[in-house]
Amino acid sequence: MNKYIFSLLLAITFSLNAGGQTKSKIKIDWLYLPMGVFTMGSPLEQAKGQVAEVPHQVTLTGFKMSKYEITNAQYAAFLNANKIGSDGKYAAGAYPTQVLIYESNGEHDWGLHFVNGKWVPVAGYENNPVIRVTWYGASEFAAYIGCRLPTEAEWEYACRAGTNTHFNTGSCLSATQANYNGNIPMEGCSEGVNKGKTMPVGSFASNAWGLYDMHGNVYEWCSDWYGTYSSDAQLNPKGPESGKWRVYRGGSWASIALFCQCAYRNNSEPEDSGYTIGFRVVSDSK
Repeated sequence: MNKYIFSLLLAITFSLNAGGQTKSKIKIDWLYLPMGVFTMGSPLEQAKGQVAEVPHQVTLTGFKMSKYEITNAQYAAFLNANKIGSDGKYAAGAYPTQVLIYESNGEHDWGLHFVNGKWVPVAGYENNPVIRVTWYGASEFAAYIGCRLPTEAEWEYACRAGTNTHFNTGSCLSATQANYNGNIPMEGCSEGVNKGKTMPVGSFASNAWGLYDMHGNVYEWCSDWYGTYSSDAQLNPKGPESGKWRVYRGGSWASIALFCQCAYRNNSEPEDSGYTIGFRVVSDSK
């Protein structure tokens, strides 16, 4: 990670509102993805029996996506700008009773702590992806910067970057290409190391479209409720109108290769958090 990209990710710009107060805005490094058509999901043979991945044609209009997963430093800036306390709740947000984030601790202490009235990244992990963030916490951050979470379709389109294989790297995913449990690759692929923790965002090469860490590092929350795919062609699908679980995608530092595939789907209740889940954001503006 060069120092220029690191500074872009952490930069904070300031503007004066009508009352003369200073409001912080977190700098996001964006990539614009133009309108496109792709096959979402995967056939059963490629899906290794994951029946939830019914292939279907999806057309998406253009959108912007953050090149990198949201970092600890970026998320701390949001929390502190909104004076969110140690309970992780945002009284002025859309979900005032929900916890946005929990402190990291123990053997997975790579996230944020609440110290002397402020949220601070664990030293040395400022540029690692934020962890222990709930779906509510990801959504509130996105809304704060005038953005949103990606739909499941947008996420897969961005991850694939024009490919139709297991991964945007082909049929195999090497431990030199992504941060995942390289001890358990896809069948017929070479084993690699298991780093056993998150890595700074952008530590591995981007996909063909310039997006980083779409496989591994941390799973990423999507906006959709989890539900069964339709086999019909769709335009800008947003998933079910309601449900119990929210979708997350992409695999994590702890995932085997199977769970890092472009089409692989997972889900959890929106109030859940963990050491393997973070997020990135999208915007409809150019």
